Amino acid sequence: MKLPNSRFPVLIFVNLLIILLSSCFQGVRHAEYQRGDDSEPFTITIMTTSFTKNPATSDSPVVKAIEAFTDTRLNIIWVNNSSYEDQMNLTLASGNIPDVMLITSKSYSVVNAARAGAFLEIGSRINNYKNLRQMNRLVMNNILIDNKLYGIPRMRPLGRYGAIYRKDWLRNTGLSEPETTDDFYIMLRAFTYDDPDNNGLDDTYGLILTSSPFSLDIIQTWFGVPKVWGENSEGELVPAHLTPEYLESLNFLRKLYKEKIINHDFPFYDPALFNDPFVNGQAGCIVDVLDRANTIFSRMERLGTENFEIGLFGAVAGKKGMRSLSTSGYNGFYVISGTGSKSEYEIDRILQFMDRINEREAQDLLYHGIEGRHYTIIDGVVIRQTAEGVSEMERNDLSMLLTFIPRDFTTPVETDVLRKNIALIQSENEKILVSNPAESLTSEVYHEKGNYLDSLISTARIKYITGEIDETELANIIDTWLKNGGEEYIREINRLYREKSGKQ
Repeated sequence: MKLPNSRFPVLIFVNLLIILLSSCFQGVRHAEYQRGDDSEPFTITIMTTSFTKNPATSDSPVVKAIEAFTDTRLNIIWVNNSSYEDQMNLTLASGNIPDVMLITSKSYSVVNAARAGAFLEIGSRINNYKNLRQMNRLVMNNILIDNKLYGIPRMRPLGRYGAIYRKDWLRNTGLSEPETTDDFYIMLRAFTYDDPDNNGLDDTYGLILTSSPFSLDIIQTWFGVPKVWGENSEGELVPAHLTPEYLESLNFLRKLYKEKIINHDFPFYDPALFNDPFVNGQAGCIVDVLDRANTIFSRMERLGTENFEIGLFGAVAGKKGMRSLSTSGYNGFYVISGTGSKSEYEIDRILQFMDRINEREAQDLLYHGIEGRHYTIIDGVVIRQTAEGVSEMERNDLSMLLTFIPRDFTTPVETDVLRKNIALIQSENEKILVSNPAESLTSEVYHEKGNYLDSLISTARIKYITGEIDETELANIIDTWLKNGGEEYIREINRLYREKSGKQ
């Protein structure tokens, strides 16, 4: 056999070969189980992502325990996260889709695959399963394709975003936790110019930003900017960058940049290094997912940082009051292959498995491992402590199978104040969420021109914040956006929005 040329990584080729072989095996298994024979465990092939070099293998006792709990035999095809998107697209193009496959985004290839019948439509089936039928309706709406449900989302909190800050620095500068966008500016300026660490040196700054857009999106939401699209007074959808609040929020960020309250290298700053300036005592605030505070706290504790205290808040009030940017509520979704002829029995067994792994016992297995082998429980709290001679590889990456529907039932790892505060703020954020009303709409214009249109606006945003362009030049770029597909995109989105909402 001749290997593909250098344009295709060998790893991807090998994974694709595994999938093809698995499909052949599945054809035999499908014929075997068409009768509905329950005498043997039901085999399910799953393709998902891994973040470690050595994900759990089929002989892992954790995998065996999950198989016993769900009466299945699992054939897990692990694909490293760095190459997952490429592998996913190759698999979709091959037409040989495993029984269950993780989809990472609603890309054009995914939409086309769904339309071509590659995935099973499950919207009419999930009510038969006690956990799946409790799927959050907003999240379900966000993963619809052509108004149809093809996936089971890996659920994440909707109100995850907020600010993490040095509470001890705030106390040192004589300030209280910010309540408004003006207060937020005052805090960040104090972290930059008022010697918040009391070392007598001018060696700190307020806010860490990276090349990731999320921090900017979160802050702009506080100023009243919608998430991607917002409804105007006539009930029509308008892109975020065409709202007056968008420019107001950019002027705020431009001011932070000009006054050196944020790191000037942020357009190129690696998100993987996001925590470093905070942990190292260089900067006092991060705006991102609140869960990041757990990692920061652990690192600072390990480093022996003295007398530090971490504070959290979900949002500050702008002219439109308290607003929190909503996540999509999921991190990818699992689809069931619609290719080949699956019997109702097979479909039911796959959905039974997806439902059953949401039981608390299964969630604890997939997230923590086996009690007494990978952890112990003291006073109702998990203490991670792998037994002597036991490898962590036994549980590596199995948490990627978790969908947390209806919610996360796992035994808590810690009960510290920080984690409780995160949960409380996330709960409060859900009362003030700003979501994208067009998230479930499938735009043909966007699939054709979206990369170009998005790049225009994202680049202009950075250039305006850093002072490379002025307001007139920003307006010219927005005009270019409108004339080169933007107006067409707006018309299409509003047509789809009217059709979905039943408006004429």
